[in-house]
Amino acid sequence: MSLLFHRALQRGSRPRGRSRVTDAVGSSFAYLPVPTMRVVWLAAVLAVPLAAQPSAPPQNDVTAVFTDEAPRIDGVLEELLWTRIEPVDAFTQVWPDTGSPSTEATEVRIAYDRDNLYFAFRNLDANPELIRAQNLERGGRNDRDDHVYIGLDTYRDGRNAYLFEMNALGTQDDATVTDEGLTIDSFSWDAVYRSETVIDETGWTMEVSIPFRQLRFPEGDDLEFGLMLSRMINRKNERVMWPAIGLDRGSSFMALATVSQYGVLRGLRDIRRGRNLEIKPYGITGAQQSRPDLGIPTADAELSADAGVDIKYGITSNLTLDATVNTDFAQVEADNVQINLSRFSLFFPEKREFFLERSGLFEHGSARQTQTFFSRRIGLDESILAGARMTGQIGPLSVGVLNIETGPDIGDFLGSASTNNTVARVRTDILPRATVGGIVTNLADERGYNRAAGLDGQVRFGQNSIVDAWATQVWDTDPDLNSAAGSVFAQLATDRAGISAGYASVGSTYAPALGFVRRRDYRRVQSEAFYQHPLTSSALRRVGGNVDGTMYWGLDGERQSAETEIEGFVEFTGRDQIGGGVRHQIERLDAPFTIRENETVPIGEYGYVTAFVGGETDSSRPVFGSARLSTGGFFNGDRTDVSLNAGWRQSQHLVLEGGIDHSVIDLGNGPFTATVGSVSALTAFSRTLFGRTLLQYDNFSQALQANVRLNWIHTPGSDLFVVFNTSYGLIDDGEDPLDPRRTVVLRDRLAVAKLTYLVLL
Repeated sequence: MSLLFHRALQRGSRPRGRSRVTDAVGSSFAYLPVPTMRVVWLAAVLAVPLAAQPSAPPQNDVTAVFTDEAPRIDGVLEELLWTRIEPVDAFTQVWPDTGSPSTEATEVRIAYDRDNLYFAFRNLDANPELIRAQNLERGGRNDRDDHVYIGLDTYRDGRNAYLFEMNALGTQDDATVTDEGLTIDSFSWDAVYRSETVIDETGWTMEVSIPFRQLRFPEGDDLEFGLMLSRMINRKNERVMWPAIGLDRGSSFMALATVSQYGVLRGLRDIRRGRNLEIKPYGITGAQQSRPDLGIPTADAELSADAGVDIKYGITSNLTLDATVNTDFAQVEADNVQINLSRFSLFFPEKREFFLERSGLFEHGSARQTQTFFSRRIGLDESILAGARMTGQIGPLSVGVLNIETGPDIGDFLGSASTNNTVARVRTDILPRATVGGIVTNLADERGYNRAAGLDGQVRFGQNSIVDAWATQVWDTDPDLNSAAGSVFAQLATDRAGISAGYASVGSTYAPALGFVRRRDYRRVQSEAFYQHPLTSSALRRVGGNVDGTMYWGLDGERQSAETEIEGFVEFTGRDQIGGGVRHQIERLDAPFTIRENETVPIGEYGYVTAFVGGETDSSRPVFGSARLSTGGFFNGDRTDVSLNAGWRQSQHLVLEGGIDHSVIDLGNGPFTATVGSVSALTAFSRTLFGRTLLQYDNFSQALQANVRLNWIHTPGSDLFVVFNTSYGLIDDGEDPLDPRRTVVLRDRLAVAKLTYLVLL
């Protein structure tokens, strides 16, 4: 669980550890007790009458005005076009005073021609000198600045939408909302559109041009889109929206994804869809030097060059085909270093653009816990030789199909040494705010196959209530690996309080080859109750807390572990937060658990208590930080964890951040430490040229790693990446990291330049 409980609400009050609602399949329900199943599905049936999606009331309609002459996108609202369009100005607060008028006036005018959709924002501000405008990095921290969102539900299905985000400098980010879910991965979509702003004595203005070819929408000459407009006045922590959307989802951020409450954009006629073909070739060159005595074959720098291409083609207005040949991901950011002090697998998120786009459609299972499909499994140990992905709508069905061929090199394409990775996903509405779907995955190589098939269902009702279930069956060439998993979850909640309960079961050999499984061989029951109360004082904004419990049993019926936690938080008006709590854990080990060399926890049952406290300041300030302290038992010993993070926004052009996670553990043989430290620097020269440097060190691997990444957007959608990766190791016999007897040795060094160019046809 997060440091402060209300962050669970900011994630949309999803099940613990889940970024999205998930899914269900027949054979796995053999693991689910009949009474549990009856309760869950009874709740789903009772929820159906509440799930109806009303049509938007008339005041939530707006009509786009057609223009023969496209406006100049420069942020200056001087065209006559804007003067003859009635503005959208009925913005209301989502936070802090839900339902109240905005403290600063906002006007938005909407126009279109046959190729583009245009927006003109006039964001009035009584104190324009206080407007926060710092981020120049595309896809960076616009949330720390004054910014706006445009949400477009092009199919009017009340579940899925495109989000376009721009700050007061015009810096862009974009996302796709899937089933009213919004996570960090949602922001991996990169659209090509234009936005320019001007900050003046009355506030700031912005013009936006979104090409229709960047969107998918139904056939027809007279179209209607769902529409949401949002503005964030950062220094006031004030988010305003049109239409009025409340805190049903628990936070103003999740209100952006409440697609079922969007207004309606009417008047779109005779749109030119175009051929919708995008071709992005790339060329790459680089050199690598490694230490042969560390198991890497050459100590000489090896210069190499390669090329490949990505293609995006609109098969129809509803279906998109993405193809890739000789794929390369050299520009991908480095993973954050983690030290595993648990018995279970660590999760490293996907960062490759090809897999992140529309990734929400392929999600199935419990995120970061038991995922039927986890794209990072593809190309983990082999090169991606070629592949294709098709996503979109076929009638009422949302569909996604992915087929990737991996192998040692391109010469092995479709050969005996290559591996085929296939995923197919389908989802459809059965009622408003109720969906069902299925997924199939298959990995096949010369050694055999591993296949998985799953079903899922979800019903939303009321303000923030949900019932969802998923289950998956796996078949393998080795019949001993045939296994199943499943989960059901129900939550009844408002914007202030709620209760939830869930049940999950995972087989002892459950291992979908294209999925991620953190823990196997268990049945889990969990429940939670939470409450938060808004305050009207000048200093405090809200307080709240929660209590939750989780119990694990093995499939043999023996208890494996249990956890009970009580947590509370206080949020201040300026977005500073503090919180703390107590956690009681029980762990039973049937086999020794080795944390590191000479540190092993023996077989037995252990119970221990941990207390924790922490806080963070508003990260939109020039200087910001966070801290967390926890201390208590740890199996047959003690453990204390300290986490410190700090940042400094020097200007638009430089942001420095650093952090350290330090654990002191004593299992009876004397204390030892686990430490990870990092320093990062974001340097931005303009909205099209920026770089990031990341330094990381951990005392388990004793590796000092550096990742330097420079990105120049030379034309929209086209980039030049220059990447340097270096890793040094420390060789010593002591424990003191400053011991002068330590020897620093080069482990690996890599330099890469990659050029891409987007061609629109």
